[in-house]
Amino acid sequence: MQKLKIFSLIAMIGLMVSFSAACNAGSGSSNATRETVFEYYNKVQMNQTKAQVDAELGVAGKAIAQLANSFSYTNEQTGFGVSVLYSDAGTVTSKTLFYPDHKDLAFLFSKKVTQAQADKITKGMTYDQIKTLLGEDGIESSRTQIAFNGNKESTINLWVNKDGSLIQVVMLTDGTSSDATFFD
Repeated sequence: MQKLKIFSLIAMIGLMVSFSAACNAGSGSSNATRETVFEYYNKVQMNQTKAQVDAELGVAGKAIAQLANSFSYTNEQTGFGVSVLYSDAGTVTSKTLFYPDHKDLAFLFSKKVTQAQADKITKGMTYDQIKTLLGEDGIESSRTQIAFNGNKESTINLWVNKDGSLIQVVMLTDGTSSDATFFD
């Protein structure tokens, strides 16, 4: 039952990731830097209240109609931002990087990733094993507290090619991979 809950939560996070990219399609900046990509994402911390997030980011979040207690925060100058899911108690339980298009993240990577590499990523691999296989660090695109697992955190990491294709890896609360998917 707990595995079903974890996979349901991961599916919800995936929805937030897809929604984040789709909502901003085409609004990215070709002058992006690592700092502009992660400016809002890095300022949001788990367990902050909405008032704290609003104050830290200096913008009001827009409610995401498809997901209760979720808000998106976008830097209108760069097109990058963060989607935040708040618990019923009003604190951050999940954050997802908000970006215009997968291609807008490609400059962060020097190595090309492939379907064949994704196929070699198996359940239970550590981040370091995956990093070695892919040749460089990925980027964290989402972080979520798993309430029914002591609020331990799970992440989604990406490795993106210049054409927008990518490998997405879900890292579970124990620090091992759940799965890897190649998106072409």
